[in-house]
Amino acid sequence: MATPSVLVLHPSTELRLKGLAKNLPHGLLLSGKPGVGLMSAARQLSREIGYETHVVLPERQEVVDIEKGTITVKSIRQLYTQTRTKTNGRIIIIDYAERMGAAAQNAFLKLLEEPTPHTHFILLSHQPRHLLPTVLSRVQEVEIKPITRGQSEVFLDTLGVKDKTRRTQLLFIAEGLPAELSRLQDEEAFKARSATVQDARVFITGAPYARLLIAQSYKDNREQALLLLEDALKQLRMTATNTKDTGTLKTINQVLVAYDRIAANGNIRLQLATAL
Repeated sequence: MATPSVLVLHPSTELRLKGLAKNLPHGLLLSGKPGVGLMSAARQLSREIGYETHVVLPERQEVVDIEKGTITVKSIRQLYTQTRTKTNGRIIIIDYAERMGAAAQNAFLKLLEEPTPHTHFILLSHQPRHLLPTVLSRVQEVEIKPITRGQSEVFLDTLGVKDKTRRTQLLFIAEGLPAELSRLQDEEAFKARSATVQDARVFITGAPYARLLIAQSYKDNREQALLLLEDALKQLRMTATNTKDTGTLKTINQVLVAYDRIAANGNIRLQLATAL
């Protein structure tokens, strides 16, 4: 299946980006759910302005590693030299900005506090809470909203997805998230994501031992653990809507507590094991 070259954006997001293109701040933070298309939004903004663009990505052992990489102090300090060269306009996009440790963020503060003419920074983050308050106070944050249900349906048409069962599955997994809908056209990616949905079902309906096995299998991957709980919450909310069961509402609250604690760097296995 062909993948569209430009991902669709929520109408209000598109309008906001057009406004930013006319008056781009020195520091901008684009935040939103994984799969909503933060990089797509940043690149569209860059194209509208027409500036040269440089992207900083997480690395591990000096090789780009989106899964486990970090944005190091060395990567940030390399920007010192780069931003001192003359330019008619430059945009530096820092993807997964929350992967900057405290030292890297403090190094980045110097770039924010000493603006270079015609240089702008766009931070992309799915977890902006992990950015230092001093960084957040010096950037303008814009949330990239999920697209509408109608836009998701049209986007699946554009992707060539005609099978009704597959469309239902994709919309359950990634409604409103165009980058994720696009990524899931890869069969291996779809199978892996569907496995998490199945694990979430076992997590909320299985026997205690089965739940402990789930907790054990997700204990080393915080992002996947959060995804597991998001899938569990979707399923629980559907049940609550259909049955009005007060017990389900209590379970939703317990899962939400576990989600917040894991997102705040709590022990993954402990929170999953005690969530229900």
